[in-house]
Amino acid sequence: MDMLIVLNNYLHDVATASLLASAVIFYVLARQARDGDAGEKRAFARAYKSLTRFATGALVWIILGGIPRTIFFTKYEFIPAQMNGIVPDLIMKHVILVAMVIAGVVMWVRMGKLAREYRGSES
Repeated sequence: MDMLIVLNNYLHDVATASLLASAVIFYVLARQARDGDAGEKRAFARAYKSLTRFATGALVWIILGGIPRTIFFTKYEFIPAQMNGIVPDLIMKHVILVAMVIAGVVMWVRMGKLAREYRGSES
């Protein structure tokens, strides 16, 4: 059981990084599309749907993986941090993780609006 909780916590962090990384990559693609021709804008709009599946998967894992992480937080994260004198580091880590999730979601929402705009300009 210990190994599963620790593995969940690591995968939860990976999902958070994946969400933000995919949003940053998609942001770069959006900038290229903005500066490109109509074909690049259409390609960006078409890619949005499939790339969003990846980001949605990461967000689902963040939510679902957060449940056991929260339940076992004291045993697997807080007490070890307390014993090692790194509670401030643990707090900062979670502040950064929350900021990463928020930034990733905000970026995806903005890119979605842009993709719909580019899709609408096809006609």
